[in-house]
Order: sequence, then structure tokens, then C-alpha cells
Amino acid sequence: MSMRGVALVLLVLCMLGGLVSAFFTHAIAATLTRSVTASATQAGSSPTVNPVTEPMGQPTMVTNGGTVLARDSFQRQNQVFWGSSSDGRPWSGDANINQAFSIVNAAGQISGGTGALQGILDVKSTDADLLLVGSVNSFEANGAVNLGIVLRWKDANNWYKLLVDGKKLQLLRSLKGEITSLATQSFSARGNTSYSIRFRVLGSNLFARVWPSAQGEPEKWTLRVVDTTLTGGVSGIRVLLTSSTVIRVTSFLETIVPAPTT
Repeated sequence: MSMRGVALVLLVLCMLGGLVSAFFTHAIAATLTRSVTASATQAGSSPTVNPVTEPMGQPTMVTNGGTVLARDSFQRQNQVFWGSSSDGRPWSGDANINQAFSIVNAAGQISGGTGALQGILDVKSTDADLLLVGSVNSFEANGAVNLGIVLRWKDANNWYKLLVDGKKLQLLRSLKGEITSLATQSFSARGNTSYSIRFRVLGSNLFARVWPSAQGEPEKWTLRVVDTTLTGGVSGIRVLLTSSTVIRVTSFLETIVPAPTT
């Protein structure tokens, strides 16, 4: 073979050797890099991971600053009687023994009865705020129909009641069955209209107001009374109806009222 041919063969071999060397050098470098990284991870501390902390259970708070004592949204199947409230408390009084009480289309309904009927949630309290949202199909001109809520209810003869009867907002006290009107304010309520009724007792002070549920809550109390007769009890709904009355309640919420700090 001539010298020229030998030189050409050597040149080709050098070029092939360079390509092979470059390929294996890259592969070896990558392998070494992975080995070093793995060793460093094992030798050093593990990456910091912030643990997910589940929130601690807290009392349910509402806008008036109170803790929920009892709640019912009546979001359950249609049934006779009211059963148990949204937070699992059984209704008592007439609510689970008188068939005038039923659940109809996500509302607590009272119809087909006459006279005074009541549904009570057995949650004892001294100071409390009670908010009810409900409607009456038709109020009677003689006051024979009303939608009311009770606080410091001890039994059917001892309670404070706030009611709307189509013409007025009225605060009553029953003591041993003797009913006394503590305060009254004119308030025109229409049938088949949802109203919000708020009743608060704080020490010997009783506060009350009512407004159409479609509107904002008034800032001022409509009624304010001082009475020391009843000091504690439970809460509920107490109504007066005729055979044609249909009362629907869509929300019942009772909360603790914090004592003043000053």
C-alpha cells in the first residue's frame, strides 16, 4: 500500500475514534453526575416539606358575634312532624306529636290546627339571640293568627314571646299562665310574605325587631324592655292559628350573646 493510502486510513481511524470518545465521555459524565447527586441527597438532610395542618374545630360564629346554640334550615324530605333540627336536636312541644307540624318543600309548616301551638328546641340558655324567618298565608283582622318565637321558655305557661300578627310587633310575658303585654309597636305585615324576626334577651333587657326578609336588617331595635321575671329557659316557636292558616318557617337560628365587656 502506498504511503498516501496508509495516511488516508489513519485519518479515517482518528476521526472514528474521536466520535466514539465524545459519545462515551458524555454518557460517563451523566452517569457520574447522577451518582454524585444521589450520594449528596443521601448524605445530606432531606428536602424540607411543610406538613398540612388540619384546622382545629372551632365554634360556629355568626355576624352578631354569638356562638350557635341551635339551628334548623328545614332542608330535609317531606314528612309528618318536624323530626330533628339541622344540627340533630329533636323538636319537642307539639312539633313531633301534633300532625299540624310537617316538613313541606324545605320548610317547617304548621297548618290544619287551631289555637296556640309550639315547637321547642331543648337548649338551655340565659342570654340568647333568636332569629326566625317565616311567613303566614293570611293574617286575621282580629289578631287570631300570629307568628311568634319564644325565649326563656320553661313550659307552656312561662315564657317571653315576640310575635307579629299583621298589625303589630308585640312582646308578651306569660307567668304561670297569666299573659302580660310588655311592649307593642305598629307593624303592617302581609300574607305570603317572608319576614325575619329577631328577639334577644341579655340579663334583664329584652330587644326585638322585625323586617321583610327581602330587605336589610334595621340597625335599631324596635322594642326595648326591662323585665326581671324570667331568668332562663329554652327557645322555640309559638304560633296562634285558625283552621285555614298555613305558617311556613324556613330558618331558625339561636346564638349565645356575649356579655358586654365594659
